[in-house]
Amino acid sequence: MSLSLSQRIALNEQKNPARRKNLYGPSFLALKTDISKALQDGWSMRQIWSTLKEEKKIGCSYLWFRSLVKKHIFDKAEKKQGKVTTMITSENENSGFNFRSSIDKEDLI
Repeated sequence: MSLSLSQRIALNEQKNPARRKNLYGPSFLALKTDISKALQDGWSMRQIWSTLKEEKKIGCSYLWFRSLVKKHIFDKAEKKQGKVTTMITSENENSGFNFRSSIDKEDLI
């Protein structure tokens, strides 16, 4: 009897638990405030990751660490700044460049 695709996927995930996306998320979220503070202090992501890796506080690769930082720290900061930017642009919308397709001959002389 052949297994369905869902059953085969479940068996595959049980055999390879390291492939699950949420494996390192909880440990990262526990350290999120420390990581955010270190980034604000000017430390690079590589230095933060290598320190946490040596201390065995995080077990993911550097590329996975970067994606977690982007997802949980940088995207949240951009959303907060995006709200402020849209408010500023809507206030200053009329003070920018205005294109007119017709030409005033007096302006050319």
